[in-house]
Amino acid sequence: MSHNPPTFSWPLQSLPVASDDVVDTDLDLCLSTPSTLVVKARLEVAEPDAGSPRSMDLALVIPRSKCRGERPRLAALLDAARAAVARTTRAGTTPLACLPRRVIALAGGRPHLVAAFDAA
Repeated sequence: MSHNPPTFSWPLQSLPVASDDVVDTDLDLCLSTPSTLVVKARLEVAEPDAGSPRSMDLALVIPRSKCRGERPRLAALLDAARAAVARTTRAGTTPLACLPRRVIALAGGRPHLVAAFDAA
């Protein structure tokens, strides 16, 4: 049976970013080690033949060297999102008919847009 978590239907906020390119909010983490942060995220995909989008969980792995404390640099977060989408779609967990649409992460319990992908 396929697990299909709910998608976010309300408008998403952009992640606040400080002038030094560090995400300026506390992201919901699923793991914090001396060498990495792992941010909980959700990938929403579109299926051409389906009526509504579906989503799946992602883990965005960010090296501590690209963070300030518990907050990653925006570029590192975007790189982690791209890598997680690539791993998920290449690993065969997403059928080729599914197109990545956006990556969403929670910050303070509220959804924020991390990355959006062009429709192909």
